[in-house]
Amino acid sequence: MVLKMNCVLNKTLLAITSAGILLGCQVQPEAEHAQADRVSLVSHRSAEVYQLELNAAVNFHQHARALNHAMVGVCQTGQNGISLKGQWQQTMQAWMALQGQERGPQAALEQSWNVQFWPDKKNTTGRKMKGLVTLEKNWSAEEITMQSVTVQGLGSMEWLLYDPASDFNTSPTTCQLGVAISDNLANNAEAIMAAWQVNPWLELDQHAWNTEYIALLSNQLDYSMKKLSRPLAKIGKPRAYFAESWRSQTSMANVKQNVIALKALYFANGDGLDHILRQRGLDGLADRIVNQFDMTLDTWPENSSLFTLLQTKAGYQLVMAQLNKLEHLNYLIHEEVAIELGVVIGFNATDGD
Repeated sequence: MVLKMNCVLNKTLLAITSAGILLGCQVQPEAEHAQADRVSLVSHRSAEVYQLELNAAVNFHQHARALNHAMVGVCQTGQNGISLKGQWQQTMQAWMALQGQERGPQAALEQSWNVQFWPDKKNTTGRKMKGLVTLEKNWSAEEITMQSVTVQGLGSMEWLLYDPASDFNTSPTTCQLGVAISDNLANNAEAIMAAWQVNPWLELDQHAWNTEYIALLSNQLDYSMKKLSRPLAKIGKPRAYFAESWRSQTSMANVKQNVIALKALYFANGDGLDHILRQRGLDGLADRIVNQFDMTLDTWPENSSLFTLLQTKAGYQLVMAQLNKLEHLNYLIHEEVAIELGVVIGFNATDGD
């Protein structure tokens, strides 16, 4: 059973109201005060970027809750599992807009590992999931929160749905494990949505916001690049099992969604970094960034499986070409834009991995 998604929210107040409804609780005095502040400060320089982040958090929560309902439907009524896989993929792609963030509300950032454990260099998810399945018990969402982060999120659900070692389709207890994991995922998505109800950047002046904004883009772009560079490894010696979502063969599709989300973040509904650059007469630099986004997306491989692409020399070269395009995009934003705007971007948390 797949729930119908709401349309993308366009106004800050509407998104906040929808988020409050989804949370299923009444707004407390503190939240009312914060909402009043948001309404009065919608003209803040970060408003459009914040709106995108709030929309992304609401969208992810909706998909995560729909995945939970779909899982319950399959396990209780034996509905078609194919639609369940489709809902899992939609939830995974909704996560791409928030993945790799190092800027934003701390309460939201703290959920990242719970939502997705990656990179999984030693197949920890597979080993842990095999251990849970052998216990043959009826799990609850609360019990899942007490387990390793490797079994709490999207990766563990992928294992249930796609791994040959999973007996999800034949074992009621394994199916119930999926219900518990999906319920926990939806709860964590709700926590992310709740954290984004307040704009964390309202106190920043223009220079501080420029620094934060460029770091937001750069950090997420760097994370996306790692999703290609890790599996590529040394030339001629790829590590295909390092790829994200290799079981479902959707790795390249995921990264494409990362780039689409980053492009939207760059424009921010006409009030983003592109606008900032053009206001300062830096049209040439802005054009190069836009062209790099467009070229990267226009030439994206049709094969959604990074694992498959890495099995051939031609596939390896194709992935390497896409990584090079992302690296150039990162250079334009992390280096040229930062220099032109006079900001200094620190090291990413993934640097040196």
